Amino acid sequence: MEAGCEEQTDRMFTIVIPVYNEEKMIRSVLENLKQDLDSHGFAEKYEIVCVNDASKDKSGEILRSIDFISLVEHKINRGYGAALKTGICGAQHDTVIIMDSDGQHLAEDIPALLDAFEPGMMVVGARGITQTKAKRVLGKIVLHFLAKFLFQYDIKDLNSGFRVFNRFETMRFFHVCSDRFSFTTSQTLAYLSDQKPIAYIPINIQARTEGKSMVNMNAGFRAILKVLQMGMIFKPMRVILPMVFFFGLLTTGSFLSNLIDFNMTDTTLTLFIATVMLFVFALLSDQISTVRREMWNMRPRMRVRDCK
Repeated sequence: MEAGCEEQTDRMFTIVIPVYNEEKMIRSVLENLKQDLDSHGFAEKYEIVCVNDASKDKSGEILRSIDFISLVEHKINRGYGAALKTGICGAQHDTVIIMDSDGQHLAEDIPALLDAFEPGMMVVGARGITQTKAKRVLGKIVLHFLAKFLFQYDIKDLNSGFRVFNRFETMRFFHVCSDRFSFTTSQTLAYLSDQKPIAYIPINIQARTEGKSMVNMNAGFRAILKVLQMGMIFKPMRVILPMVFFFGLLTTGSFLSNLIDFNMTDTTLTLFIATVMLFVFALLSDQISTVRREMWNMRPRMRVRDCK
């Protein structure tokens, strides 16, 4: 084992794993995870918190029979992000690692993630585009382009579910983080907006061998909406100004056409008013965003009892 990895064995950490309808995979995933962690020298240095998000199969029964995990159960299905929030709130250690329950993330990558982690930052296990299913490639490209345009940062992997962070730093962003699959997307954008460093460590993922993924087209559409929402919260000018320029061009074209005809039409006046209103709205939104961030930074550090 490398020296950097040996130093990280002194760090106590919590692994949070949300579980929903994974009866075919969850026992082997957890047993392999524990075996791999212990073999890498992390014995007695970690806890595993599983959150059963009201699974409809036997996942809950299986989890209750495993004695080396801490189990939290939702009475109703609240979503991937809500399950992560519950697990993060219940973590005993400040350093938190989140992983998926379908076995695609490998414990052998944890030492590298921990080795790169420092307080005040987040480390993300970055998947290559070739590791993404073909039907999801277009959606990932659209999400990456939109996030890069709005937040002006080359995000290697926007929504990887394998990452390390400080629990209290992330709890500060809970009110803007999605309760669904977009949790990791919104967490990434919140960190970038707060100018917190993010390190990307290449990882390999293994294909699911049992069960069915819950990520679908609706989840992708909600992710795009979440990126736009986060843009309006943190970077409203980047969202609205393109519309201002678009309506400004339409106004200019209509005005030039009116000059040729020597006739000012209602269409030109309407477009002009819409352009001005959008511009004023952009300025107001930017001011509100600035004030909100200032008030946000003045809030005291979030405590466990504040977590819901």
